[in-house]
Amino acid sequence: MKYCLLLVVSILLSGVAWADMPGEKLFHRKCTMCHVVRGRGGAIGPDLSKVASRMSEAQLQAKIAYPKKSHPGTSMPSFATLEAGEMQVLMTYLKTLK
Repeated sequence: MKYCLLLVVSILLSGVAWADMPGEKLFHRKCTMCHVVRGRGGAIGPDLSKVASRMSEAQLQAKIAYPKKSHPGTSMPSFATLEAGEMQVLMTYLKTLK
């Protein structure tokens, strides 16, 4: 019984660690006011719950850095000023959204 409890606790803690991915934190800070993921977030931009199944990493990076190139009328601001490390952790998170 004690081992089952330890197993359950370790599974729950690993889920918490996954939810605390740096890219997910960055996404929540910069993107959820407009975009929804898994039913949570804003409704201004498209739902990104399965964005990795629709777009490659290069497409995602281009869309984030220069959104007006592909959609001139978009209200999405450019995030070209994100540091390389921030863009990488954001890509790591977005690639999990399949």
